[in-house]
This record gives sequence, C-alpha cells and structure tokens, in this order.
Amino acid sequence: MHESHIKKVGGQLCLAILALAVLAGCAATPQETSLPPAETSPTTKVIVPSLISTQETTSTPYITLVPQYTPTPRLITPAPPEGTFADQSVVSPDGKWTALPAFETLPDGYRVSLRVFNKDETVVWTPMDYKGDGLGYVFPMAKRWSADSRYFYYAESIASDGCSEIFPTDQRWLQLDTQTGKVEAIEMAAGRGHAFSPDEKIQAYTTVSGPLALLLLDIQTKTEQKVVLLPEVPDSENAQGGNIVWSPDGKNLILAISSANICDNPEVTFYLMTVQLADSAVKLLYQGEDYVRALQWSKDGKVLVMDWNSRSWWMDTETGEITSAPLN
Repeated sequence: MHESHIKKVGGQLCLAILALAVLAGCAATPQETSLPPAETSPTTKVIVPSLISTQETTSTPYITLVPQYTPTPRLITPAPPEGTFADQSVVSPDGKWTALPAFETLPDGYRVSLRVFNKDETVVWTPMDYKGDGLGYVFPMAKRWSADSRYFYYAESIASDGCSEIFPTDQRWLQLDTQTGKVEAIEMAAGRGHAFSPDEKIQAYTTVSGPLALLLLDIQTKTEQKVVLLPEVPDSENAQGGNIVWSPDGKNLILAISSANICDNPEVTFYLMTVQLADSAVKLLYQGEDYVRALQWSKDGKVLVMDWNSRSWWMDTETGEITSAPLN
C-alpha cells in the first residue's frame, strides 16, 4: 500500500509540472516564424503600348517631334535626343486630303472617330464616330492612301481589355472613296502587317505561323515570293512580324519582328530588318529588348524609328547609325 501511495503522489506531481509548463507557454510572447524572403519576380522592361494615344482633334495635319531629353536605349549606337509624336494624321499624296483618327477621353467614357476632309473642310466624311464607357473599343487604324489620293484605307482594330498582339492578323481593310464617301470592305490575304509598294503592284506581309517569312504578292500575276526572316534563330516558330514600311523607290522595305507573341511570353527579343527585293537580301539593323519600329523612309536612305515610349530617331538603313529627330 505504501508503494501504491508513492505512485499516486508521483503521478499527481507529474501532472502539476505539466500544468505549470502549459501555463508558462501560454503566458510567453509568441515567437514569429522567420520565413525566407520571397524571390522577387523579374521585372520585364517591355511595356505593352496602347494602340492609340489620346489626341486633340484638329484640322491642321502635321507630325511634330519635340526634343525632350537624352535617353539611353539599347540601340546600335548611343541615342540622340528624344522626340514625341504630337499628331498621327495621314495626308494624301497630293496634299489635298487629311485622314484623322481620334480617341478622346470624356468625363463619362470616351469618343472614337475618323474624319476624312479636304483642305478647307468643305467636304468632310465621317465613317466612324461613336462614344463608349466600357473596357475595350474598336479604333480606325490608318493603313494607307491610294497613289491617286482618291481612296483612304483603314482597319477596324480591336483594342481589347488585356494584352494585345503587337502585330495583329489583318482580315480585311475598309476603303473610303473621297469622291462619294462610300465605304467598301477589301478582303486581305491571311497575314500580318500588310503594306503595298509605292507603285501599288506588290503587297508585302508576314506569315501567320512559323517559320516566320515575308511574303511578296504580285497583285497582277498573283505570284508570291517568300523570304525567310529568322533562319538561324532558335525557337523562331512563334516569331511574329509587321509594321512594314517601303522605301520611296520600292526596291527595299523594313519591318519589325518579335521572337514570340508578347502575350504568351513577355521576355522576347525584338528585331528591325531590311529586305532588298532584287536578291531577297536580309539585313539586321537592330536586335534587343526594346521594341523599335519604322514609321517612314526618307529619300536620303534614312528611316524614322520609334520605341515603346514614343522616343524617335532617324536610322541609316546601310550602317544602322542613328541621329536626332526631327529632320526637315
């Protein structure tokens, strides 16, 4: 019985010690668990541009580049002072007509319009003019004027809520007749970046699927010439191209390329290439992380280029050398 009593007292003592330990733990300040710092996601330097910037509707057509500051983009040579577009109106070859697409921000939404008018605005065609207040809209993206200045071509570009491809696939253009105001749909060959040669005899565009190639379609004979653009670049099956600009004499063209769809892979490589039609020779002018595209080709062999942030320079198509914009 004595032994049983000792066991009983010992059990009660253990319970008391355990209770004191529990109470001490409850009264102590809780210790925070030190977690390893989360790995910071890499910040991409690619900024998806909006299709069109807010513009002030004006009847005075002009393209002005305003020097602001000196950037340090990854171009072939050190960058000259920057410039910014103030207007994106498109003047007909004879100088008598102006096409002005516009996006206006309103207190209760936005307004999208396209006006095509002559110099004194005695004739004004308005094929698009509407208001909206939701995310995403349809914008009249200017394409080109016909050589005789009678027809203006544009496409209804969808600015969706979310990521948009840099080089959307064209399915059709709309043709506005400045004499009648009539608008007709023009079906396009499946591709991206459609652009007509200055004499309107050849249509250039890139393939929709890989391997990426430039297609040159003879309008009269319907024959097609194919130029492979990235034969030595690995994983070029997903590459896309567009923003094609012809030289004034129609013997060369320049286009922008991305190594992949930026909506699927933001870490892409961008290229700027020229193609000589006579021998299908391809020349690389730029390669890097910044998206650079051509806007116009001057008669002195220079191309006006622009990056994501509307920084602009003139680039020599032979040497890749860049100089300040604008040039008169």
